[in-house]
Amino acid sequence: MYCKGNLQYSCSRPTIAISDVPLLLFGKKKAELQSAEAQTLTTKSKPCKLVGLPVAKYDIAEDKVRFFNKTGLSKKRWVVAKEFPVYEITGMNHLGNWLSLSWNNGVYSFILPKDGSFAKLVHQITELQEAHQKNLQKTQQAELRKSELRTVLGASLPIADGLFDVLMGLHKKRVNWLQIENYLQALSGTFNFKPQTLTPLTLDFSKIALAVQNQVAKETAQEAFALLGIIWAYFSQLGSQTDLTDSVPNSGQVRNVVLAYFTLNDLWFAKTIGGADTQNEFDAFKGQLADLAAQTPFRANADEFLPVVENAANSWDIWDARILFSERLKQL
Repeated sequence: MYCKGNLQYSCSRPTIAISDVPLLLFGKKKAELQSAEAQTLTTKSKPCKLVGLPVAKYDIAEDKVRFFNKTGLSKKRWVVAKEFPVYEITGMNHLGNWLSLSWNNGVYSFILPKDGSFAKLVHQITELQEAHQKNLQKTQQAELRKSELRTVLGASLPIADGLFDVLMGLHKKRVNWLQIENYLQALSGTFNFKPQTLTPLTLDFSKIALAVQNQVAKETAQEAFALLGIIWAYFSQLGSQTDLTDSVPNSGQVRNVVLAYFTLNDLWFAKTIGGADTQNEFDAFKGQLADLAAQTPFRANADEFLPVVENAANSWDIWDARILFSERLKQL
């Protein structure tokens, strides 16, 4: 092997020294690329100028966020430069002393003095909106619950009427099966109540309808008592719930309405059977109405129902009393 300049030769094949290649072949091109890359980095790192309405301070009062500036030459006073309802703001972005917020399909930007910051304001607005949303959801849930309570109450009381009428009809000297069939007409099939916030209630009237069709008094009575037991158990377990207790009516109050209504019907039933001392039960009924009046807008005087209780043989008087009770339910 022998040498000549920067090239080394051997008797087999030539080789090029690695240290001598880059600047000679690609130096110019690489320098151009590095220069372009440096210009790009410089452009990207250049900060954008944030613009907005200059304001001196802000606050939140009466569910509104307000931005202030000073005005006047001799006597400076604070004036509201812009204000927005807190719960109508749909979006916010902030960076130091710059703020952008969205309201009513528009975007508004503000600038504080250099030493100012919008971080606290954004935090306050976020907390207020979250609390407002929770309260709104709670209110909507309470309204839905009250609507469902009224619905199941309004549907269940007429069913209870029909079942009590069946029981009273079975205890007459001569059972009028045609009349009992009429009582059950409104109860045919199955009652399905599928609420969103309450427990479902299902009542199957097929067994009592078959017992009436076959004119089997004992089985008819058993099925009537069983269905009344299901209705009472349903409202009783609703009354044990403690959520949304501030609502009127709530589950406990509706349970007490059903208790008073069942007591009233049971008074008529006891009078129909005869031989029962109903004074204690009537006193309990008076106490139940008094409790409802103390807890809810429901107002009913027990003495209004006393003549009907004493004369339970008159079915028209019973219906009048039931209508009177139902009218009072509109107060809830």
